[in-house]
Amino acid sequence: MSTAQVPPVKASSGEVPSAGVEARLAALAELVQGLEARVRALEAASQVIPAPAMEPPIRPQVEEGPLVDTALPSPTRILGLIGRVCLILGGAYLIRALVDAGTLPHGVGVACGLAYAAIWAILGHRAKRPLDASFRTLASILIAYPLIVESSTHFGILAPGLAALILVAAATLHAAVAWRRDLHAILWMATLAALGSGFIVMMAQRAIEPFAATFLALGAGALWLTYGRRWHGLRWPTALAADAGVLILTTLAAWPGGAQGVYRSLSLNRALFLALALVAIYIGSFAVRMLQRRRVVNAFEYVQTALVLLVGFGGAVRVSLASGSGTALLGAGVSLAGMGCYVAAFPFVDDQEETRANFNFFTFLALVFLLLGGPFVLPLPLFATFSGILGLAAMVAALRMRRKILVFQSAIYLTASALASGLGAWALHVFMAPAAPTTPASPASLVSLVALFATLALFLARRPPDPVTVPMRPAIQVMGALAAAGLGALAIWACCGRRMPDAGGLALARTLVLSALAIALARLGRRVPVLELRWMVYPLLAVTTLKFLFEDMAVGRPLTLFLAFMGFGATLILAPRLLNNPATREADEDGEDGP
Repeated sequence: MSTAQVPPVKASSGEVPSAGVEARLAALAELVQGLEARVRALEAASQVIPAPAMEPPIRPQVEEGPLVDTALPSPTRILGLIGRVCLILGGAYLIRALVDAGTLPHGVGVACGLAYAAIWAILGHRAKRPLDASFRTLASILIAYPLIVESSTHFGILAPGLAALILVAAATLHAAVAWRRDLHAILWMATLAALGSGFIVMMAQRAIEPFAATFLALGAGALWLTYGRRWHGLRWPTALAADAGVLILTTLAAWPGGAQGVYRSLSLNRALFLALALVAIYIGSFAVRMLQRRRVVNAFEYVQTALVLLVGFGGAVRVSLASGSGTALLGAGVSLAGMGCYVAAFPFVDDQEETRANFNFFTFLALVFLLLGGPFVLPLPLFATFSGILGLAAMVAALRMRRKILVFQSAIYLTASALASGLGAWALHVFMAPAAPTTPASPASLVSLVALFATLALFLARRPPDPVTVPMRPAIQVMGALAAAGLGALAIWACCGRRMPDAGGLALARTLVLSALAIALARLGRRVPVLELRWMVYPLLAVTTLKFLFEDMAVGRPLTLFLAFMGFGATLILAPRLLNNPATREADEDGEDGP
């Protein structure tokens, strides 16, 4: 709005404007008029001079990669690629024709064919489009592996060791191309072709060792290759091939009478090395991967661990026994591996859902290693003592860490201790032999029995506040049954072991001991329901009934039968009443409602 449109300031009624105010208003009006004139001049100048054109924004230069086909290829393109593969295969047959005509020696022809296949694999890697890369690499696969098989089995040019080495090199080249170009199907084709070619040459040439090592190398490579791309399905055929190769090798190496004369370069030492390498490669890879990435153990690792223990460790034991070199060194190595598995379980000791499976995996693996390797290193009595100590230690760790898997491990260790010490066999002989036992329990058996009672007492003293859950009941019942059997056998031997009673007196002693055990278990079920030993009362009563009918009634005298009837009848009255106690029923209900 210009100054002309500004109305003059009017004084309110009764007021007269002063001369100074009017002078200031006049100066302000002149200043505004000057500014308007300058703005009009600038607007006129801007219409004469054109505005500078806006430059497009500078875009960062991106390095162009290989073109990616986003749409489905046309039939024309597919047929063209198939035709190109036919031309590539035609070049390979040209080399074969030159060899058959004698123009090229066989060795030179094989080398040219392998180089020709390698060139097309490299060209597949350098192709701009994935489809071109796939077909070129496929042509390389169709040339390389049949050539390896034919040159080894038909012409006999490649020795088994050289053929195995070339097979690994070809598989590595094709896997590298498939990895860099993200060709999942091509990697499957190359892997299956390599495995099939290896088995064909292995059987045709009767050379087991080179190709067992080849399968191990392919298995290890596929295992670590699929960790990055998550092509997890590829691990299964390579792992099964490695297992099969080691199984064939160790079976033939440990064959009674020797199979070394039939198969080439079959060495017991190399067979032992490859069997242990199978265990070390897979279990070591699993451990390293889980410790590095803190990921959960999966189904493949469970299955392959069981297979490598059965095939690898079992084969190593068979080969060691067949060679006569002993198994002490093997047992020491396996025992050290078991201790290492316990160390590997420590990072997963926190009871969290995502790490619980790893802790269970490593501790179970340690248990298996120690139980497998211990008898080869230690004498059985010493191994029984060592297992009893491990069972007690496992229970201590279970109560501190609140890990139920360690309760099962404690039961397994104590069962192994009872079997290795002879406690189980001695107790069975005391209860079942027609004559009274004359030999007492061995010191190792007594140590095993003490470990059983100490473990149960520790569980009672420091058990968790919640009742024993259903999954833990079998472990507690196994330990309780072993302790009851050992204690009952000691009682029978104390009554009849130092003298030779008649058959009726021995039968009476066994009946009274079994009856006393049934009442004691029922009593413990009432007073200490957390042990869950009351579940063994009725099975024990059934065994006592059969024993009474078939032994006491057959060999007993009137006096022994009188005492047996009295004791067995009292047991049938007291044991069920103790089990039907209200406190026991409440414990059952709490146990069913518990976690």
